Amino acid sequence: MKILDRAALVIGAAGMWLYMASVEQDRWSRAALSVAIMVLAFVIKKIGDRIAESQEQQAEQEEEHRNRVFAAWIRSGSV
Repeated sequence: MKILDRAALVIGAAGMWLYMASVEQDRWSRAALSVAIMVLAFVIKKIGDRIAESQEQQAEQEEEHRNRVFAAWIRSGSV
C-alpha cells in the first residue's frame, strides 16, 4: 500500500471516529469538522491515484522511446 493511501486511510478513520463520537454527544460542529476531515482523506487518496497514474504513463512513454531508439539503431546497421 502506498504512503498516501495509508495516510488517507488513517485520516479517514480518524474523521469517522470523530464523527461518530460527535453525533452521539450532539456536537454538530465536531461532526461537521469530521466530515471535512473525511473529505480531506478522499482528496489525498485521489491525489495519490493521480500521481501513480502519471508515473505509470511516464514509464510507458520511456519504454516506448527506448524501443524506438533501439529499433532505429538496429535499422541503421550498427550491429
